[in-house]
Amino acid sequence: MKETSLNDDSSFQDLRTCLRISVVTFYIDDDIDRLLESIVLSAKNISNTKLEVIIVENGFKTKNTHHIQIEEKYSFCQVIITGANIGYGKAHNLTLTENADYHLILNPDIILSEYSLVNAIEFMSLHHDCGLVTPLARWRNGEQQYLCKNYPDAFTLLVRGFAPNFVRKFLKSRLRKYSMVDEISDDKVFWQPPIVSGCFMLFRNSVLLDLKGFDPRYFLYFEDTDLSYRAAKLTKIAYVPTVEVVHHGGNASRKGLKHISLFTSSMIKFFNKNGWKLF
Repeated sequence: MKETSLNDDSSFQDLRTCLRISVVTFYIDDDIDRLLESIVLSAKNISNTKLEVIIVENGFKTKNTHHIQIEEKYSFCQVIITGANIGYGKAHNLTLTENADYHLILNPDIILSEYSLVNAIEFMSLHHDCGLVTPLARWRNGEQQYLCKNYPDAFTLLVRGFAPNFVRKFLKSRLRKYSMVDEISDDKVFWQPPIVSGCFMLFRNSVLLDLKGFDPRYFLYFEDTDLSYRAAKLTKIAYVPTVEVVHHGGNASRKGLKHISLFTSSMIKFFNKNGWKLF
């Protein structure tokens, strides 16, 4: 299999900027191939940058053929096998390093646009006080997703996650306010959203290290809510619509009782730690 390299220069290791990308998978599937191809396409537009992609596998106990093929095809990619499902945030924390300038946390169900990476890095280069960038995300049909959120209350979270459609329609204005629908546009930068999604988080690496990454007490769900909430106290967060991605994200209520239980447990952890807001 032909190896994909983003830079054939022998001075590659001496380039000024290092971008590390971490992706956590649970039983790796074809999503990761689509993501990696989009990373290759997007990374072609950034110069003077060393790219590292670390895939942390939380499902399989050993590397399988798919993992090996990925490492052979993409010279910038490394697969780490945890040997057990240690949780989403804890798995990402395995990739923390001082030897990077930027750290991009990605979900495997993300597709980067051609200019996602260059626009994100250029924005952070121009705004030294910005420590975290969140993108404009769209569904596959082009409809805008809203990754920025206001500080949550328990009632809204439960309605949004588990209530039937007619209840959500009745409470549409409440849900719109939580998702900042009337504040976030597809053409204007928005500073300091209180919470941002973990499907794409571009951190200035020094900020992520100061935060010590994700709180490992969250096994799944709310680890990104907690991390971005803490980040907002330490640095400036920017929603940058020129950084565009497609996100094939799901919903906890559609994944069965186990995920509903994990969601509820993590929600309680978040409020116990950061302050309860019931309504």
